[in-house]
Amino acid sequence: MKLKKACIYLISLMCLAVMFTACYYLSYLHALKEFNRNAIERSQEFARLLNYPEPSPSPEAGEDNTLAVDRQASEIILPSTRYIIEICDMKTNTTDIQESNPPGYLVGLTREEVLDYLESYMQDMTLSEHNKGLISYELVRFSEDEVTMRKTYNEDTVPFRFYVVVKDGYVVVYNSDLKSVFDYTGIEAAKLSEKDRIALSKGIYINSKDELYGLLESFTS
Repeated sequence: MKLKKACIYLISLMCLAVMFTACYYLSYLHALKEFNRNAIERSQEFARLLNYPEPSPSPEAGEDNTLAVDRQASEIILPSTRYIIEICDMKTNTTDIQESNPPGYLVGLTREEVLDYLESYMQDMTLSEHNKGLISYELVRFSEDEVTMRKTYNEDTVPFRFYVVVKDGYVVVYNSDLKSVFDYTGIEAAKLSEKDRIALSKGIYINSKDELYGLLESFTS
């Protein structure tokens, strides 16, 4: 009899433990859903403050901009999404994998919007990325669980570091992107030799700072 009571007591405890575990797990899922929803709303509000264009309502949406019940919404990047970057160096034939939380500017984006972001990044890459030889930025995997992107570099594709020309009568040094200025030298082109002026009229490509400073010193000596 005592053994029977003990078994009933043990089974009751196990049932209670299962119920508490299920309740905790469901509460966790609800909290995670609310966290992701609030984070996306904050991201969209921040975008509005920066005057980013609002997304157009879907043709399938009703007057309240909600999707039809038989149409699944596109997957988006959540704050809880695994964010992985693969850094591939073609010169050394190595790959470095970095994992972190998704940056705020990617949270809430769909796959198509991420592809647009990558294309824009390549078209207007920073000088640092240009000098490191960034040749591609790709989306490898996309889901609400995991997003993987791959940056591929090849330093050998950067043919020069500096470009020296004459602008408005003065010698100016541009960075290798040919857009940003490295140095306004203050050297007047009119005071240079004819040989130097001819070379500068075509543009002089420089591979290192030592070579650049040697060239500028020759102009002033």
